[in-house]
Amino acid sequence: MTVQAQPTVALIILTLNASSYVLPLFNSIAQQTQQPDHILVIDSDSKDNTTQLLKAYSQVQIHSIPKNTFSHGGTRRLATELVNADIYIFMTQDALPATPTTFENIIQALLSNPMIGCAYGKQLPHTEANPLSKHLRLFNYPAQSQCKSIADKNKYGIKTCFNSDSFSAYKKSALHAIDGFPQHATFGEDVYVAAKMLLQGWCIQYAANAPVFHSHNLTLKQEFQRYLAIGRFHRQEQWLIQTFATPTSEGLKFIFSEICYLFKTHNLHWLPKACASWVAKFISYKFGRIFSL
Repeated sequence: MTVQAQPTVALIILTLNASSYVLPLFNSIAQQTQQPDHILVIDSDSKDNTTQLLKAYSQVQIHSIPKNTFSHGGTRRLATELVNADIYIFMTQDALPATPTTFENIIQALLSNPMIGCAYGKQLPHTEANPLSKHLRLFNYPAQSQCKSIADKNKYGIKTCFNSDSFSAYKKSALHAIDGFPQHATFGEDVYVAAKMLLQGWCIQYAANAPVFHSHNLTLKQEFQRYLAIGRFHRQEQWLIQTFATPTSEGLKFIFSEICYLFKTHNLHWLPKACASWVAKFISYKFGRIFSL
């Protein structure tokens, strides 16, 4: 009987001035029950001591790039060219594995079905997260795992191709089938790849049992900038909206869910900030959809 070889796993982390994250992140990585075969860090010319701290970890391959050459799609594409593996786990510097089995569980989720091309983990809010940040994680990352295919697009709309490279895993074969990460993508490369995989017949797996801590208390300016980028992304990739419908209904679901959450958690005093956030998101998204900057 032939014994099937275990797939090789590469962990890829993108960094920029990440000195405050390196120690807790690599302490958590060291505690994982399943260790990656390779760890690649692509650093965008950090001006702090990020790379010096990383050099203390002998298993880490560091690749530095000029900051002005970074792009969300192109840099991740570069990562898959720099290290060869059957599975690529991508993390941002501020995502922290929440359990010792986080890596093991996302890999198992990815391998649970031969047609799963991508899996993304559950994001938990940090202890200092405000109510709006906490609700966003609850809305996007439910308690139950879920596998989505192109057949689900009428049910879930734009949420069918939801994905997050803050913590995600990809099969090399699935990436190869869609020609890898898009070189041109300055934003939304995770959703782009998920959508392309769905159109090629692959499935996207949400692994609720693979959690990381990852959240931000965004200002209104940051919300505006983020949704401006989403609007531009949707304008540039019109096929996404045409295939998976418009995100308007999803926005209304989010607003209703957030109001209910603030009511249930006795945080109605956050409602004015929430309303301002909804307006900022709507205006900036529409602006990004219409204007090319």
